[in-house]
Amino acid sequence: MNSKGYIPLPNSSDSSHPDKESPLPMHKHSIASLNSVLETKPLSHDNYGNFVEAATKRRVLLRGINLDSSSKMPQNPLQYSYSKPNKCGFWQEADRVSFVGKPFPLEEAYEHLTRIKLWGYNTIRYIVTWEAIEHEGPGIYDTDYIDYTIELLRKIDEIGGLYVFIDPHQDVWSRFTGGSGAPLWTLYAAGLEPRNFPTTEASLIHNFAADPQNYQKMVWATNYFRMATQVMFTLFFAGSMFAPKAIINGMNIQDFLQSHFLDSMSFLLSSIRQKAPELLNKTLLGVESLNEPNSGYYGYPDLEQYPPSQELRLGTCPKPIEGMRLGMGLPQEVDVYSLSVFGPRKNGTKLIDPNGVKAWVSDDKMDKHYKFERSPDWKLGECIFAQHHVWDPQSGQALIPNYFRTDPNTGETLDDKTFINTLFVDFWGKWKSMVRKVDGDLYVIMQHPVMAIPPAVKGTPHIDSRTAIAQHYYDGMSLMFQTWNRRYNVDTLGILRGKYVNPIFGLVFGEKNIRKSLRNQFAQLKREANEAVGPSVPVIVTETGMPFDMDCKKAYSDGDYSSQESANDALQSALEHTNLNSTYWCYNSRNCHKWGDNWNLEDFSLYSKDDVDDRKNGYWMRAGAYGTESIGTYLEWITNSSSSLDTTSKKSEALEEEIELENKVISLLNGTRAAAAVVRPYGVLVNGIVVFSEFDLKTVTFVMEINTRVQSQKMAPTVIYLPELHFPPGQFEVRVTNGTTSYRHNKFVQLVEWEHDVQIGNIRIEVSSYACQEDYDYNEKGTLKALACGYL
Repeated sequence: MNSKGYIPLPNSSDSSHPDKESPLPMHKHSIASLNSVLETKPLSHDNYGNFVEAATKRRVLLRGINLDSSSKMPQNPLQYSYSKPNKCGFWQEADRVSFVGKPFPLEEAYEHLTRIKLWGYNTIRYIVTWEAIEHEGPGIYDTDYIDYTIELLRKIDEIGGLYVFIDPHQDVWSRFTGGSGAPLWTLYAAGLEPRNFPTTEASLIHNFAADPQNYQKMVWATNYFRMATQVMFTLFFAGSMFAPKAIINGMNIQDFLQSHFLDSMSFLLSSIRQKAPELLNKTLLGVESLNEPNSGYYGYPDLEQYPPSQELRLGTCPKPIEGMRLGMGLPQEVDVYSLSVFGPRKNGTKLIDPNGVKAWVSDDKMDKHYKFERSPDWKLGECIFAQHHVWDPQSGQALIPNYFRTDPNTGETLDDKTFINTLFVDFWGKWKSMVRKVDGDLYVIMQHPVMAIPPAVKGTPHIDSRTAIAQHYYDGMSLMFQTWNRRYNVDTLGILRGKYVNPIFGLVFGEKNIRKSLRNQFAQLKREANEAVGPSVPVIVTETGMPFDMDCKKAYSDGDYSSQESANDALQSALEHTNLNSTYWCYNSRNCHKWGDNWNLEDFSLYSKDDVDDRKNGYWMRAGAYGTESIGTYLEWITNSSSSLDTTSKKSEALEEEIELENKVISLLNGTRAAAAVVRPYGVLVNGIVVFSEFDLKTVTFVMEINTRVQSQKMAPTVIYLPELHFPPGQFEVRVTNGTTSYRHNKFVQLVEWEHDVQIGNIRIEVSSYACQEDYDYNEKGTLKALACGYL
């Protein structure tokens, strides 16, 4: 093997002597021309649902991360979900908050974005919230935040190599209902009094927990089945159907909320187009619809029973009618649940007594503040559904327990399927139309209710040539139990789809079968999307990930991240097997061991400042000299030495700059968690269709098979990203069944370019690491080992 780290197979076209190595010329590139896995060029997609580079028609796999989950919370005053409400201005400053500086200050952009690029990622799902744009009141936009966002997008464009699509993020509606997303005034518009949510348990909010550090994990998600969130999503999607009396500012609350949401996002996109048009369809690839939409009460068969969709029951669990009663200040004895492998387990009951405190606003003070003009038929201080005779707020009796099961106008029976194919599709049509008015070429990414089957819109005007579809997936057992169980798991998607008569039959035993189950679930999500919206529509898994605070944060004390590594490897392997585009959840620039991502005790970030090890002098970047010429504006930051050189030797000065660059890259990579699992090789640009792709972490082997008969172009090579973590320079070999390979490398990126024939059927590439490349530190012993292995 030659020192460049590759060797063709004997039957490759460049090797006429089977037993003779045929070294290929190494391509030399300046750092400026090789600092990303790809260049962000306009994309389209083919008939098979693959993104393609418009110029070369090579398939592009989007592989990236959500940036940044800290954007859920305001910067000024600085708030986290555990902040004490009376000290952080939770209520008092709600109208005047600022998200400028979220996800991070502009001066920190180079650091965080370079770190993401050094992982080999090429895509960012950029998180914004409705609250960040329109927090002060209806129609009042925070132009400072818009300008900040545009400047940060410009930084991303300057840095290069990262596609961006915007995610209008929400969780359980709003920060003021225990999650993130919508501004405070939307709750007052619905007639609610959010200050009373903690007392009535209309929402559970981390900020109001007696002991924030021991807040029950994942209990925030139960807010989807608590009154405040249920009311808001019901009114947002189905207000005209179920609450015709809810007229505000001359329109139904449904139209009022939807129009303001759409207008705020239109303002953001229009501002980008006006002030930074160069971003569109280059760096800014598209925009996703509302994150994880929910149907509220829609389709509930009986208000006195838990809906069939309520698989998550944790802590106090009011039934729908009980939540309505609590919202009107009536005491209720509610069931209390805990988790078990076989589903929710009832542990007893608990009396909740609001003592007459209501979750509904009692006077018009906030109406005057926000300039709401409410219909006289809409009484303040009373549940909006009681006003529609769904239940009696005096006796607490459910008068029409199946009210949300039937369309009051047509008599049609309603369920999850009808919601997705009617009201959600109506909203999607408005969203798509809004984006198209701003720009005709941006990708519009449909996000339907999470883990549900997408709407059947294949071949309809709801899908055009610039449409993609989003899927989300989390392994339920790992998420809820905060551990990676190698012995058994469950088929999460199969259980949700009713595949098993009893959830016990959804158990999967053994890590090999667990990994296979994950692959099957991702394949099913892709198949369902293809069937519903069409096989040519690209599928992007815009959220998936694993918690890092597994096993009661054991890794934070003993440094053993093997569970996190195995869990993430299984998840990443499943994505590879299905060749799905993805943006991992998540990157959080402010993650710490104590509070995780600083939001509801979630801890998903691939980077944490608390995982930076000052003792380590290396990550996977190996010593060596590579050219630093032709460095652009962004790369001047990379190579800006903090030391003062006083030397007459230009060669010595260049070496010092090289060392400074090396140290800066090393420092950027320090703090990456479960790096071996989340930094992986993949086909970045493929001249053909990927038939099979897999990285085996145990054997450190990457295999990819492609079909060259499908819409291939001969002029451009297939490009594969090879992280140095797994494939140090000179310590791997490349075998191909056709063609030749060349090697491109510097401290930013390591690529293999594969020149191969087209229209010849399936061909294969395999990259294998040599055994002598275990991880090591750059101490004396490590340096000797590096020399012995040929790293240096």
